[in-house]
Amino acid sequence: MSKKRIFNIKMANFLISNGAELLEARQGEVKDKPERVTFLFKNDERLSKALLNFKKI
Repeated sequence: MSKKRIFNIKMANFLISNGAELLEARQGEVKDKPERVTFLFKNDERLSKALLNFKKI
């Protein structure tokens, strides 16, 4: 299973509300900003549709 990393919380919330499957949220992966969260999504058709909806905005 492949995963897609998202670093922006607003985009992560949008993807979740549009049906993308959030697998995990990790903290401390962003260099020089350990407080930032990385969101891991399942890279599938639902994520692709949610990303297309985001581009339409």
